[in-house]
Amino acid sequence: MTDDLPSWEPRWKRRYNSPPDDLIRDFYVPAFARSRNYDRAVGFFSAGILAAVAPSLDRFVLNGGMMRLITSPAHLGDDELEAMGKGEDLKSHIKDGLRRAIMQPIPSPVLADRLKLLTWMIATGRLDVRIALREHTHSYALFHEKIGVFSDQDGNWMTFTGSPNETIGGARLHSESFPLHRSWVNEEQRAYADEERDRFEQLWGERVDGVALWRVNDWIENPMRSHFGIREPSAARALTEFDQPTSSIFSTLDGVSLVPSLPGDLELREFQQDAVNDWLRAGGRGVFAMATGTGKTITALTAATQASVHSAHANQPLLVLVIVPLIDLVEQWRKEAERFGFRPAVCHGTLSSRQREHLKSVFSAARSSQGRRAEMVITTAGSLALRREGIADHEHFAQRQLARHRGRIMVIGDEMHSLGTQSRLDALPPNPTFTLGLSATPKRHGDDEGTQALLSYFGNPVVSISIKQAIYQHNALVPYDYLPYPIELTDDEAKRYRRISQRIAAAFATGDELAAEAQIRARTRLTQHAAGKHDRLHQLMARGLKYQTHQIIYVAEGKDPETDFPALEKTEKMLREEFGMRVERYYGETDRSRREALQERLASGDIHALLAMKCLDEGVDIPSARIGVITASTQNPRQFVQRRGRLLRRDPDNPKSHAVIHDFIVMPPRPASEPSDSEKRLIGAELSRAAELAEAARNREALLTIIGWAYEYGLRPAGQPWMSMVEGDEMEKWV
Repeated sequence: MTDDLPSWEPRWKRRYNSPPDDLIRDFYVPAFARSRNYDRAVGFFSAGILAAVAPSLDRFVLNGGMMRLITSPAHLGDDELEAMGKGEDLKSHIKDGLRRAIMQPIPSPVLADRLKLLTWMIATGRLDVRIALREHTHSYALFHEKIGVFSDQDGNWMTFTGSPNETIGGARLHSESFPLHRSWVNEEQRAYADEERDRFEQLWGERVDGVALWRVNDWIENPMRSHFGIREPSAARALTEFDQPTSSIFSTLDGVSLVPSLPGDLELREFQQDAVNDWLRAGGRGVFAMATGTGKTITALTAATQASVHSAHANQPLLVLVIVPLIDLVEQWRKEAERFGFRPAVCHGTLSSRQREHLKSVFSAARSSQGRRAEMVITTAGSLALRREGIADHEHFAQRQLARHRGRIMVIGDEMHSLGTQSRLDALPPNPTFTLGLSATPKRHGDDEGTQALLSYFGNPVVSISIKQAIYQHNALVPYDYLPYPIELTDDEAKRYRRISQRIAAAFATGDELAAEAQIRARTRLTQHAAGKHDRLHQLMARGLKYQTHQIIYVAEGKDPETDFPALEKTEKMLREEFGMRVERYYGETDRSRREALQERLASGDIHALLAMKCLDEGVDIPSARIGVITASTQNPRQFVQRRGRLLRRDPDNPKSHAVIHDFIVMPPRPASEPSDSEKRLIGAELSRAAELAEAARNREALLTIIGWAYEYGLRPAGQPWMSMVEGDEMEKWV
């Protein structure tokens, strides 16, 4: 076949370089329109490129076109693959990732129509998709080969290899290049094209040692049908001139799909709408001081969408930087952000080379001098901090990228109180265009300076939703019963408690604050591991709590100072062996995939309880939890407010009428005479925590019990305002 044969016009180039070539207009569109088969092996593939080449795709299908695709799972990195090994968890993770990709919002009617055609191709076997991974002895790695083969009905074919991934970014936004080998030009060209086509056939036929393939059509057909719908190829669409300029196509795609929009099924509550409007009126600066469970994430994404649209109208890209305290929250934010049409890139921990390249492209796109687009990066506070152990400032990947950014940026601080340390404050981008802080407890406990620094950066609260408003006014959370239990110290513990208290008083008397702090920590450790807590938990289980599911049991960190035995192990041993309960640990060392599995098992009732330490304190959604047992807590209001919030979230899958909180409160030895000032401060702080939990409970009479305990220790209302509260009074707001 010669260059001037009509079926293969226009004249093909030996090499395509972008820029100056428009790969979609100059190569993909005419190639699809003139081909019968398309085979592609590629590191990363998206449906966006097929949407961009339509209506050539309709013509391709009506010509009897068939597609075969080999690609890597886009949501996994080499480090994750190595960690998962070769078990069923990997297959399940790949399936879930494909479903999540399919269920993302469809940003435009044009794209929705073309995705329906892809669904038809899957359903009829005209598109066959397989996932490939590089196989090693104990694990897999990513597949990165890039081969494309277009064939016509007369037995001619052309192949291309090398640079671009099959994505809009790969084909149009990045600098890409590949050679084209045509079978009909000469023997040398045909030899190249033959080798490349044969390589694809070997891969497809699973004849390449070290490359494993999974057929995924059965995994993706039903999700695509339910989310996209289905349509047959259209002759009317195919009649459209296929080699027309594609600028109008990209105007639609870029103008809509790269700027987020509110999900069609989103129904904001009135207080959430007011929060966004007040934030906008404040110039895009401020804090949402909203009780846990009132939808801070959704409200913040609505605000970020408004900021993105505002920037798009000004033809300026916007970078949205979301900073969260825990890795668990990265995934939660990613899922929610995708509903709005964001395409989040995550940045935490040690980044693989693939993750770095992806993040570079995101930051680069956000640095464009103009354009209707919004990019989002989600990171953890620890990963963003400048002074991470073993990493010099100039080697910090995220900070290097942020330092180069000169365009618009919106900073969202989730659980913003965690950003109040000096190193984390220093890591925040200077002079952001928009700022939004989120927290049920923006005030940092015992750190007025850090609190003020955060408010100076993010702005003052533009909305404040208390726990009582969330429960009884907005119906955003379920009501709860609060059941406090006094925990008496044993005689031996009481003696040690008094000795330590005397040392604290002596240290303060001599001005030795370091010694006093060390003794205070020792006393806290003693009360956290009081033996009476274990006994009380045993009693509760024996009285019937052992039969209840959907529990979270908070236990003390560290080891018992007397037995040197971890509280977590001691509690687990008792619940399993004495009561036959199905319990699982949920703590800092639990990896993300296992945490997700444990949450699902708790929701299904497969396990009775999760045994947790601090990792369930902030932001993690477990709406199925209905019973909380707090065997250990600090006087930090952030901790007990967050723990309460874990239990009050509404569960759409398994609705609950209310939650129950069992709280163990250590009562030091009742003094024979007037207690010391330090003991009064300790007792007052401990009981004020209990009073705040009781004050918002539906059994508010528990507050009277706590006030009675306060009188027993010589506390008086004049020094403890919560002791003289009456119905309708509000506790101090932590804002």
